[in-house]
Parts: sequence; C-alpha cells; structure tokens
Amino acid sequence: MKATVSPALRSCAAITGSVLAFALLIEAGGLIPATAVATFVASTGSRAVNIRDALILSVAVAVAMALLFVGLLNQSFSLVAGL
Repeated sequence: MKATVSPALRSCAAITGSVLAFALLIEAGGLIPATAVATFVASTGSRAVNIRDALILSVAVAVAMALLFVGLLNQSFSLVAGL
C-alpha cells in the first residue's frame, strides 16, 4: 500500500520549506540561488508541476528578482555569494 499525502499538507510543507530555504540561503548563497531554490521547493507543492517546469520557473523567477531588486530598485543584495 502506497502512502499518500493530502494536497493541503503537501502545499503547506512546500511553502514552509521554501521560506526556510530562502532564509537559510540568502546570506550564504546570494539572491539568485536562494530565490531559485525557494521557487523550486514551493513548486513541489503541486502535483501538476513536473521537474522540468519547476526548473524553468525557478530560473525565470530568480533572474526576474535579480533584475527587479538589484537592477531597478538598486538594492544591495549579493547576486551570488563569493562573486
């Protein structure tokens, strides 16, 4: 018998995990990796999103956030740690 997780629990766990991932990675990894990982983790909350789509979404959101916060709003975020 295969164990199943309710959609509500799966979504809550994915959102909570994405917030935690972002909080842990923003200083250690920079804005782009933290945003990409958080977006990927959040997208796992839906069974309708496959891995390829989640990766594409993660890259697109990370680039958009970098352009918005660093490019347009002149915020002093490190895009990638160590660079």
